[in-house]
Amino acid sequence: MLSVKYSVRFEESDAFVFACDLEGFFVGRYSDDDFGALLEAENSRVTFRLVRPTLDAPIETLRGDIEVLVLDAEGRPMGRYPLWGAKPVVGDTSEYLVVTAQAGLPPHAEARRLWDMFRASQPQRGEWCTLQVGSREAWLEVAGLRYAESAFRGDYSLPPREIIMGGDEIKDVASFFCAIGEAFRGPGGYMGQSFTELEESLEDRLRGASVRLIWRNIFVARSSLSAVMDIAGGPISKFDLLLEILSQNNVAVVPG
Repeated sequence: MLSVKYSVRFEESDAFVFACDLEGFFVGRYSDDDFGALLEAENSRVTFRLVRPTLDAPIETLRGDIEVLVLDAEGRPMGRYPLWGAKPVVGDTSEYLVVTAQAGLPPHAEARRLWDMFRASQPQRGEWCTLQVGSREAWLEVAGLRYAESAFRGDYSLPPREIIMGGDEIKDVASFFCAIGEAFRGPGGYMGQSFTELEESLEDRLRGASVRLIWRNIFVARSSLSAVMDIAGGPISKFDLLLEILSQNNVAVVPG
């Protein structure tokens, strides 16, 4: 029996389409450098194919806002992608169903492989380092959706007073967010993928507590994140902005 890896929920009719696979869905190639510009651009349209779909409603009801759910090996949601303005296009429903919909950002091309990995086993420490710089945004995409879906996102236990973060692979902003997510929440952990999200995550995770962050080989990030940004307070490097956010949220950075 073929396993079902995805389902699509059509919100208006609460109808579901289950699929063994998706084709043409994971197509995004964005990186941190163009993330902001993409968010400000017009939403892109994604046309994808559900392989060997199973429908529980008439095809004419399949339109409107949708969620594409990534399922684990037991058929439970691991994460979900919201899209809107969806409608079927063509297809023999015994083999495939083509759907077109609008997405804020097209799901990252590397995310498909990560979902398949995490369907088979839990993320491992340092596993994000296997992705090349420029593709680590996919790790953050998957980590963020897994965190949003997780029953443990309401965990209010405080982190240890001292946290160690490896710095060898912090070669761009996305790498930093991969590393700090793992440091604070374990393998596959998520602490945001933007400066604003980092502030919110630190406030939520620490709730005023103080933490020493031992940052191994901090010089790697000092060099790779040296690009200067213009913010309300004036020009500042990405590295210094991250240090400022950490400091303002009771995280004392100690080079290690």
